[in-house]
Amino acid sequence: MTGLDASFLYLETQEQQMAINGIVHLDVTTIAEGYSFERMRGGLARRVKEIPPFRRKIYDSPLNVGHPAWVEDFDFDITRHVKLIRMDAAADEGEFFALCGELASTPIDRAHPLWEAWFIERAGEEGRGSGQGRAKKDAAPRMSVFFRVHHAVIDGMLGAELLSSLATTNASTPEQDPALIRTHVGNPNPLQLVLGGMRDMLGRPAAFFRLLPETLGIPREMKRARDQVCSTESMPAPFTAPKTVFNRALTPHRALATATLDLAKAREIKSLLGGTVNDVLLTVIGGAVREYLDLHGGAPESPMVAIVPMSIRGDAPPTGANQVSAMFAALATDRLDPVERFDKIAASSEVAKKQAGSIRPALLENWGQMSPHWMLDAGMRAYEFLRLADLHPAIYNFVISNVPGPKQSIYFLGARITNMHPFGPLLHGAGLSVTSLSFDDHLDLGVITCEHLVPDPTVVAGLIEEEFEKLLERARTLDPSAPRLEG
Repeated sequence: MTGLDASFLYLETQEQQMAINGIVHLDVTTIAEGYSFERMRGGLARRVKEIPPFRRKIYDSPLNVGHPAWVEDFDFDITRHVKLIRMDAAADEGEFFALCGELASTPIDRAHPLWEAWFIERAGEEGRGSGQGRAKKDAAPRMSVFFRVHHAVIDGMLGAELLSSLATTNASTPEQDPALIRTHVGNPNPLQLVLGGMRDMLGRPAAFFRLLPETLGIPREMKRARDQVCSTESMPAPFTAPKTVFNRALTPHRALATATLDLAKAREIKSLLGGTVNDVLLTVIGGAVREYLDLHGGAPESPMVAIVPMSIRGDAPPTGANQVSAMFAALATDRLDPVERFDKIAASSEVAKKQAGSIRPALLENWGQMSPHWMLDAGMRAYEFLRLADLHPAIYNFVISNVPGPKQSIYFLGARITNMHPFGPLLHGAGLSVTSLSFDDHLDLGVITCEHLVPDPTVVAGLIEEEFEKLLERARTLDPSAPRLEG
């Protein structure tokens, strides 16, 4: 296990769970033989054989001074990971999201492979009787799957790739790949684990002195990247974000909501205003959070700052499950006009991407590899116990992540996927995260919050959809000959 993958284990506590969650809505009427949970669980068991990371569990030893290892779970039991929940026929969307919030608040069992899937059945529209509380027997249920995978196993990009490998472009059953089924990491080997840990420990001093000059040179490289785009502004520095009501220590409870945006409209905005779809998302999400804060005591006067994960897959040879870097993005929330905010974000994002790209992609992973696990583990628990996130300035305000997904309709075990809403983990000091997945002709967004800091994420999700329409309307009515904001 790489140091970066293992760091997500060390960062995890009861209040800071490092799981990537997702809600997948299914149209089960496309299943040729009809819907059956037992049949779908059996089909998933068959598909998981072709996904080696889903068959591995953690192996560690008190004698190990390095990072844990992955070993094959030869006793893998699909019933431990795939379960069914039947909701009452009268259950509404609020109850559905409350259930998903409860599931997202539950730690994943580390004794087994670090993933789980909950099939959630709800009565179909035809079967929701008026006050009868019982669905018609012949009505197809509304089916959703709540997925959870630990961040040590996947990052956002790999998660989209794994989901695509589970799915197909039609409702048929694909042929199995024998090579993937034969791939495994073997049984626990305590001697190999301990010797590998000792080798890593002995190599840490040399790694430290190799990484230190490169790390100290980051400000110089970032200044050089800024000069290349002839800008006087830099990517926001950590601890410079304004404090808000959700920039505090977390509690264990999570709340979820979803939003869906039209991808064609997002591209229309991009075409009218320039920039990227990511700039569109930063603009509307930043504006929505500002509106939310105005409803709850007022937004900060200075611009809020988001941390935006960036995949480095393809920039460096893959060594672990997580291939990710990040940039800090100023959200221009001091600009009330959405087009002005977009222009400011588009300009600053160009600089931020250049500066983030000036850092060697594998640097974070190299530091993670040499960091002692006991120090990270103990440090995280002390940080949480002392509630230091309530005391120091905000490192950033919240997370905004944009993951590219399938560009066409796909099917999961014969059922057509209608929507896929992803949810990233929360870290102490930032009780709000918004993740977007482009899928077919729309953008599916997942809003996850710490329930005690942002108890009503559905309001945030609704404001995101409203801000999107506002930006689209302003972009359509904009006079092309009128001067645009600069800087």
